[in-house]
Amino acid sequence: MGAKVLLADPYNLKPEDSVEFRLVYEGLLLGASNTKNRSDHKHAIRKVFHEQLKVLWEKNSALDQWPSWEMNRRRSMRDRLAEHFKHNNVSYVPLSWDGLGVACRLDILMLRPESPGQTLIRGGDIDNRLKTLFDALRMPKIGEVAEEPDSGANPFYCLLQDDSLINHLSVTTDLLLQDSDPNNVKLVISVNLWPITYNNLNMGVF
Repeated sequence: MGAKVLLADPYNLKPEDSVEFRLVYEGLLLGASNTKNRSDHKHAIRKVFHEQLKVLWEKNSALDQWPSWEMNRRRSMRDRLAEHFKHNNVSYVPLSWDGLGVACRLDILMLRPESPGQTLIRGGDIDNRLKTLFDALRMPKIGEVAEEPDSGANPFYCLLQDDSLINHLSVTTDLLLQDSDPNNVKLVISVNLWPITYNNLNMGVF
C-alpha cells in the first residue's frame, strides 16, 4: 500500500466537526493530457458522482433546507445555485463554490491492478488519471460538454465549482485483487467540508 499527501493547508486543518461523506467510483479512469482532453470520459465519471450528490442533497436535511439568504425571496440554496450556475440549458449545483468560504479535503483510496505506489507521481507531477478525476469532480467549463441536459440530470450536481477549491489531498493506492483492465480502478473518496470563514452562506450548514 502506498500513501501520499499531495496537497495540504497547514493553516486550515480539519476540525473535529465537519460535513463528511464518501463518493465511490468503479470503472475506467484514463489519463488526460493537452493532446487528449477526454472531455466525454470525464463527463461520464461526472454523471456517476452527480447521482450520488443528488441523493446527498435530498437526504441531508441541512442541505435540503439550506436557505438562500436573499431579501424578500423564499427559495432554497439549491434553487439559487441552479439559477446562477447555468450553461445554456443546463443548471449546475456545486456543493462548494468560490465565495462560500468552505475548505474541501479529499482522502482518496485508489485500488488498481498494478503494484501500489507506481505511476502515482511521475517526474514530480500528478498522475494524469488523477487529473481526470479532479476534472470530473468539478463543474464542466463552457464548451467542454454538450449543452443539452441528460434526462433526469437537470439540475446537475457537482462537488466543486472548480478543483482549485481543494485545500487538502491525500491518495492511498493498493492492489486491486481481481483480473481487470489495467485502466480500471475502484475509488473511495472521503470528502470533508468545513468553514474557513463563517458567513451568512455557510452558517448553520457546515
